[in-house]
Amino acid sequence: MDSRFWWPILLALAVASAGARSQSTDAFGFLSIDCGLEPGSSYVDPLTNISYVSDAGFIDTGVNHNISVDYVGDVRNPGLLTLRAFPNGTRNCYTIRSPTVVRGSKYLLRAWFFYGNYDGQLLSFQLHLGVNYWDRVDVTSAELAYWKETIAVATDGHLSVCLVNTGTGTPFISGIDLRPLKDSMYPAANEWRSLVLLYRWNLGVESGSIRYPADPLDRLWAPWSSPRWNDVSTNSTVQNLSVDLFEAPSVVMQTAVTPINSSSLVIPWDPFPGYVNQFLVFLHISEILDLSGTNQSRQFNIYVNGFRWLGVIMTPEYLQSDSVYNLVTLPSSPTYNISLEALSNSTLPPILNAFELYVTMSNTSVPSDAGDVDAMTAIKERYRIQRNWMGDPCSPSDFVWDGLNCNYSLSNSPRVTALSLSSSGLTGEITKSFASLSALQYLDLSYNNLTGSIPDDLANLSSLRLLDLTGNQLNGSIPSNLLEMAQNGLLTLRLDGNPHLCYNDKSCNVISTPVILKVYICFSATGSLQIDSKNC
Repeated sequence: MDSRFWWPILLALAVASAGARSQSTDAFGFLSIDCGLEPGSSYVDPLTNISYVSDAGFIDTGVNHNISVDYVGDVRNPGLLTLRAFPNGTRNCYTIRSPTVVRGSKYLLRAWFFYGNYDGQLLSFQLHLGVNYWDRVDVTSAELAYWKETIAVATDGHLSVCLVNTGTGTPFISGIDLRPLKDSMYPAANEWRSLVLLYRWNLGVESGSIRYPADPLDRLWAPWSSPRWNDVSTNSTVQNLSVDLFEAPSVVMQTAVTPINSSSLVIPWDPFPGYVNQFLVFLHISEILDLSGTNQSRQFNIYVNGFRWLGVIMTPEYLQSDSVYNLVTLPSSPTYNISLEALSNSTLPPILNAFELYVTMSNTSVPSDAGDVDAMTAIKERYRIQRNWMGDPCSPSDFVWDGLNCNYSLSNSPRVTALSLSSSGLTGEITKSFASLSALQYLDLSYNNLTGSIPDDLANLSSLRLLDLTGNQLNGSIPSNLLEMAQNGLLTLRLDGNPHLCYNDKSCNVISTPVILKVYICFSATGSLQIDSKNC
């Protein structure tokens, strides 16, 4: 077995599929993003009938590139002809939102990378799913396409795919595939644990990868044959069980391997240095020989590192797809092997049709409070802020958004406690989304071009200690609750440079002398004012 734990494939195999053309993938909830495609563009891949859209609606950073002309003629998948690179910023993120992503739903998420010698430098960078490390992308060849795949549950109404610059080359990405799964499928994946694919093998096949439409879920099944095995196959359809947690496609289950001159079929692998070696194994098994009316039988046990794994004897049913899997990760070991051992009275050796191997995704980072994420996203979109505002606002702490301070605790999600957007070119009214940052202590919106009135809702921020609105074009009355907070010494309120603000309805549009209400409310000759619990 190839010891590499990610998926490099020759371009000729990148889009190989079996089966006839199918209906549009839009009906299945597929989202296929062609990174680097011109904004507003879309197309249908003529080979797979999968619909692709531009990535422009999912990210606002990066630079579009075409692969080198030297490689264009070899590419059968049009989604690999373009890419988006990220020469600026440490973390750049794609965000896929509702209604495409539904909170609590399960998805297969795949990222594609085809370098195509677009800039003449091979490279390495990290891939994150939201706040968690997903995998490392090491591009060692310009002519291979690579993909990374995970099965994850959306814990919020969005999923973020982030590329992180580690100082060893400019991150890039060629495409992103999102495929909805039934909630019952791949039960080892849940809201607390995502699965990272290491291998998905279609056994008993020497060449040709399988994907949609042969697999309605558009999983990619790589071929694997070995001189140690007999390749066996059938033309008959292999049926899924009525309750099938994996739904391996018939074209995959129609081929299989059995050991040559042996009663044991063994699949070994070694741990991967630097990774979370918590393995989950999914074996897909079907009897593809009709043994009825014969004296032949096939029965075997399954072992992991010499220990009995399956508590019952495996007797595969004819043309019925069955699976053996674990929900608890395998015990740590210096090496691993799955062994299918025939019973002494079995006349036929073990059989195996397909094999999937996953590790759990590192989940050491905790995402920010969901309400804060929604509020910060709304603020970003309202004022079209283009900083490093991508992915999670506070997590991981190494990538906190510019202008934010966050509070971190062991028992709670990170919270936004301070937000500075001073001199950021903000225009229009103050959005009420600021008031949704319920842990906010300091808000600085000074020296912008904000207009309209100060929202009453800001007074609902019980932790707010500083509100700086200096140097805007605000008008109307200052909310009485904010005045009261300032009067009681709970809030520093800075309003200088807003000539059309007034501290009550009667004083609006009237330039008056300073008035003291236990807190200093000071008007300048131009009618500007500042309120502070201590002095003007």
